[in-house]
Amino acid sequence: MCPVCRARFRGATECSRCGADLTVVMTLAASAWALRRAARQAIAAGEFARARELAWQSQQICCTQAGKGLEGLSEWLVA
Repeated sequence: MCPVCRARFRGATECSRCGADLTVVMTLAASAWALRRAARQAIAAGEFARARELAWQSQQICCTQAGKGLEGLSEWLVA
């Protein structure tokens, strides 16, 4: 969502409603996605503590249900 007017995010670098520059938002969302992907790869490799850290980092950047699930799973696997 646009941080200025809360319009739905449409993948463009400019908000379709208010014209705000969304480049930073897109960069953060992409970074969080990459961290979640790395967390899934770490789980597949048996690196559970690393997966937990990566999932936590992704949640700090952009909180999502997928990130929450990865965080919970990796925490459980570490324990």
